[in-house]
Amino acid sequence: MDEIEQLTSDSSVREWSDAVAAASPTPAGGAVAALAAALAAALVTMVAGLTTRREKYAAVHGHAQEVLERAESLRAELLELATYDAEAIAEYLDALRLPQGTEFERTAREAARRATLLEAARVQLELLHQAGEVAALSEAMVGSGVATAIGDAATAAFLAVAAGRSAYWSVRSNLRHLGQPGEHRPLIETASGTLELLEEIEIRVRQLLDERVG
Repeated sequence: MDEIEQLTSDSSVREWSDAVAAASPTPAGGAVAALAAALAAALVTMVAGLTTRREKYAAVHGHAQEVLERAESLRAELLELATYDAEAIAEYLDALRLPQGTEFERTAREAARRATLLEAARVQLELLHQAGEVAALSEAMVGSGVATAIGDAATAAFLAVAAGRSAYWSVRSNLRHLGQPGEHRPLIETASGTLELLEEIEIRVRQLLDERVG
């Protein structure tokens, strides 16, 4: 986990990109999805900030400021989440390497495997929810933000939806490997409902683009 421990929310895009490109299993898709959602939140912050500076949009300055503050908070949380995901996957891989020579060792390994898989699913479920928030904020800026940045707000929405879709399937995969599908059905249903909301946002943003861009 040495290389993973060197990655933090303060690591550069180059450092993250190099780590992802390395021939190692983590950081991988979950961390990349979190980084994409963080960049989406950054775009929302930018568009909201531009909106608060334009007198023409004085009527929505208050709303834009609220969007800006929440998006900036989400950006920081999502950068942290990228690190958490990389660590969660590394811990899962460590669990798989535990010895299996005795019944006690096999029981301990299985317990560690299940615990780390559940934690990985929890991280991705949190990413799904946060991506949903970013997408909703993006939609708000597509509809009421400064007109010259509508493409940036829409890009934020599309990135957030993509990150959320990735997180949804990660949750499904992690929980499936845990077995006992009935036990985790509520989590999957919650994730599915959140994904549906995300995809509805994407449809509405595309409709807004059609109306405003042509």
